[in-house]
Amino acid sequence: MFSKLINLPFKVLGGVARAVQAQEAKKWDAQAEQDAISAGQITNMDISVPDDFKPGPIAMSAKNAVALLKIGCVVDASEGPPEIPGALHIPWTEIGIRIAELPPNTPTAVVSNKAAHAKDVVRFLRHRGLDETWAMTGGLAAWKKAGGPTGASNK
Repeated sequence: MFSKLINLPFKVLGGVARAVQAQEAKKWDAQAEQDAISAGQITNMDISVPDDFKPGPIAMSAKNAVALLKIGCVVDASEGPPEIPGALHIPWTEIGIRIAELPPNTPTAVVSNKAAHAKDVVRFLRHRGLDETWAMTGGLAAWKKAGGPTGASNK
């Protein structure tokens, strides 16, 4: 009987510990769910740079951009599905969030349907220290004219 009396506090403590663990697990599950909801609400990051920032010349010809596909990095910043096979597809609205995907110290050409988007991306990247970044002039039409591969030509 004495041994049952001694084990009683341990049984009670074990039950209390399990109850506390269950409460903590519920709290952490609720926090993880809230974090997932918050992460889903992040859509775009502002990629504006100060007006006094001077990035220098940022234009690159389509011919040079096509050559970069083999020796550097080409970023397809167009909205929608990827257009350029072998290029890193990061829509211009997501570049601020996905900047870490870009290789450092690598010449990079940014191609977009709209020239203004490519220029905005390059200004943002240069402001963040990626100085070997260029905006291809002429958009996807110039890319195709220069002989660059596209999703349509590979089908």
